[in-house]
Amino acid sequence: MPIPSVRRMAGHIGLAQAAHRLRKADQDQVSRQARRHLIERMGKMRGLPQKLGQLISFSSARETTDPLAAADYALLQEQAEPLPLEVVQPLLEAAWGRRLEDVVESIEPHAHAASLGQVHQATLKDGRSVAIKVQYPGIHEAVLADLKILGWLSAPVGGLRRGFNLAAYREVILNDMQQELDYAVEAENQRQFTTFAASHPFLQVPQVIDEYSTPTVLVSEWREGEHWQAVRENWPEDQRHQLARGLLDFFLESLFDQGLLHADWHPGNLRFLRQSGGPQLLLYDFGCVYRPSQTEQLALLRLIKATQDGSEPPLPLMLALGFQREYLEPFADKLPALCRLLFEPFCVDYAYPVGRWRLAERTADILGDDRLNFRIAGPPAMIFLLRAFHGLAYYLEGLQADIVWRSIWPVIFQPGPLPENAGSGV
Repeated sequence: MPIPSVRRMAGHIGLAQAAHRLRKADQDQVSRQARRHLIERMGKMRGLPQKLGQLISFSSARETTDPLAAADYALLQEQAEPLPLEVVQPLLEAAWGRRLEDVVESIEPHAHAASLGQVHQATLKDGRSVAIKVQYPGIHEAVLADLKILGWLSAPVGGLRRGFNLAAYREVILNDMQQELDYAVEAENQRQFTTFAASHPFLQVPQVIDEYSTPTVLVSEWREGEHWQAVRENWPEDQRHQLARGLLDFFLESLFDQGLLHADWHPGNLRFLRQSGGPQLLLYDFGCVYRPSQTEQLALLRLIKATQDGSEPPLPLMLALGFQREYLEPFADKLPALCRLLFEPFCVDYAYPVGRWRLAERTADILGDDRLNFRIAGPPAMIFLLRAFHGLAYYLEGLQADIVWRSIWPVIFQPGPLPENAGSGV
């Protein structure tokens, strides 16, 4: 085994030991020390461990009742250890085929570090202020090693490997990671969102600087906004309410109208602007994008509408979404109640309190022993839709500004017939 892979495996062993200590800790101070140690190790390893850590931090912020735990996990959303500029400079010069000083007038030596790369603020020779995102050296190989060492999703599915179509999940996750590691793909995603933003006044997207963007370096115009924590602490109620409605409208239009959904809503990728015409969302990082098929869009639209008015049974529509018949059909009688829970905000005429939704607890009450089969039945690609939806719910809950979801329905939703071959569930 190559030395880097051995070191990577040693890092994962260290993560496992840190996680074990956290599970076993029963005193508050010991538990916090173990938790911070685990977070520190995840942040240092970069690649998949840090990305998983960000997902954990995102979930923990909603699920934990311990404010200290939420604060600790939040460190993974915004903080990581960047590489020094002297390490990054040769990477930039190799990608551009030019000396750094021939491209930039100045560059901030301290970077904002993320899981797969880091971002430096710089000023180009022509005076434009830009964000230079450079990929970590060797990160592609590290991610592939991570996926093998972690046993393909052993962490995300919480040990519930039996029954899952791991090959399908492996393909989906690997394809997504490969796209995230190709900044040319991300640049094209960002251009598509820039086009979207031109017709959606709520959305702001930095322009890609094409002449300096490569598969390992992505250069965009520098744009700044307020951090999520500042929004929660400082924005007045009326602006938080406008922002909540804007986020929901943006999510639904992205999913059902544009077919282009940003699937990584952790707070490091979002900034917020207060303008005279209302709040705006400034979006970063377009490596993970979910593109539903027309069949999936129509099936989901019809499933929401059928849940509202009882116009058709949910099973065929869920099969059209990609759920597996063999796992779903045995408890088809529970699906109407489950859908009423999952789409509850669309089915009520009042401002819905997301903080009191209690999805996990109420889903367990409805499904009972069929809970695992429901998880197994889901299509692998839906993890990105669920990831984005989890992000939406996180912000709506944090804004404490309840809105009437159903009021947006007539504007966006006009579901039509499904294609004839949809709904086989195979």
